[in-house]
Amino acid sequence: MESEQDELYNEAISMMSIHASKGLEYKHLFIIGLEEGFFPIIGDGSDIEEERRLGYVALTRAMDNLTLSFVHSRFYKGKRANLLKSRFLSESGLVKGCLTIEKHSSYKKGDLIKHKIFGMGRVQKAVKAGKDFKLTINFGGTRRDILSSFVEKI
Repeated sequence: MESEQDELYNEAISMMSIHASKGLEYKHLFIIGLEEGFFPIIGDGSDIEEERRLGYVALTRAMDNLTLSFVHSRFYKGKRANLLKSRFLSESGLVKGCLTIEKHSSYKKGDLIKHKIFGMGRVQKAVKAGKDFKLTINFGGTRRDILSSFVEKI
């Protein structure tokens, strides 16, 4: 039996950080601020791989609808700043025309790849194995060893 509080929760809009959304899912999800320098944060002490993991967490919280938002300029530190779309939009392939898949014969640490089942991942290690490469790939926190013939480089 639902209480009055439960009924209110079902009709509520939650506003939270990406960190707070980890492990949760939402029917309708809006992610704002997808501009270089804001998401991902770029600057002293920033870790692009951690930002990328947070981006993956954010994008995978949507169950039915995902809305992404960016602006071309905003007021920042007292003046207007011109901004570029976040690299995460192109890396995720969610923005039409931004995802380019190429066939490559070599792989190295840091390469972004796509697998038919596991999706997109980042190469952690590449070791030559005959005419292929044995790749250790991080798929959003899950590491897998896969031969390069089973993936495509993005």
